[in-house]
Amino acid sequence: MDRMIITKFVLSSLVTFVGSVAAYADCNPKDFMVQETTSIQQSGSTELAFVLTATQQEYESAKKNIAGSGSYGLFSGALSYGQAQEKARQIAESTKFDYKNSYASNYLAQSLSGKALDAYVECIEKDKEKPGLALWLQSREGDYFTFRAFWVGANTNLPAAKYDAPPIVDGGSIIGKPDAWLKSKTEEIVVKRNGNNDMYLNLKVGGQYKTRVIVKDPPAVVWAKQPVLSKKMMTASSHGPNPGCSAGSDSDTIHPLHPGGYFVANTRTTNHATSDPSRYGETFTVDRPDQVSVTITQSTGACEVNQTAKGQLQAVETFPTAADAS
Repeated sequence: MDRMIITKFVLSSLVTFVGSVAAYADCNPKDFMVQETTSIQQSGSTELAFVLTATQQEYESAKKNIAGSGSYGLFSGALSYGQAQEKARQIAESTKFDYKNSYASNYLAQSLSGKALDAYVECIEKDKEKPGLALWLQSREGDYFTFRAFWVGANTNLPAAKYDAPPIVDGGSIIGKPDAWLKSKTEEIVVKRNGNNDMYLNLKVGGQYKTRVIVKDPPAVVWAKQPVLSKKMMTASSHGPNPGCSAGSDSDTIHPLHPGGYFVANTRTTNHATSDPSRYGETFTVDRPDQVSVTITQSTGACEVNQTAKGQLQAVETFPTAADAS
């Protein structure tokens, strides 16, 4: 099989991979992630992949099981399913995460880990008496990927089988594989990937075959920082006749400007100037990662003397961006 044919097969597999996983009717990786959400929360990329591909029921079920709002705030209690998906798409664009369903689904499936992976494997291994070739990614260390598989022939009385053809790997090389296959025995195949590229693995054993595609890792993400300065200049002046004059006030609110961004704690300020500091006041009525609101006041010690204050609300935002972004 020449490289062009393999490449076409890889692209096709990227689209159909989820369907091949779903062949195990009760063994959908996402179902186990919803119950054991550590796999979803292991990185911002897995959170993105989950929200981009989740149904409303899957999203809401996972949200109930997740403590906190996640790296990007995608599981915030204030977000609806539709809002979370839109926010995920915006973050994916800013971090250069490929948000096509084919990529996100593959990336999510190959990120299964911990108790969710254990439950998924247990589900697959319930079918050890049914004809077929089961193949899944068990673990990864750097560019070394350990797959596990088991074989059962169409004639379930056959005790063993050999390869119908040498394993095909595009984008990597076989490091270790079983010499022969015993019925229903779980074996390991270790493949070293050639750098951060898509990798294709095809096995043909005893009349059965299976393909798996490992998609490349998303770009690394760095968290940049940038001050958010309100466009509004607040103004507060004392006013009224003597006696009975009163303080003046003004208010303002700012929000993060970038997808997935939030305000760094203890960075909000008003950049203010006042004609009478002793009678100037400010109260931050909202001080959250997603919003800062303030009210400034200015009074006077003598009604015949008007005092004025001006202020501009500011806070430092941190937000995700692709590491190689200019």
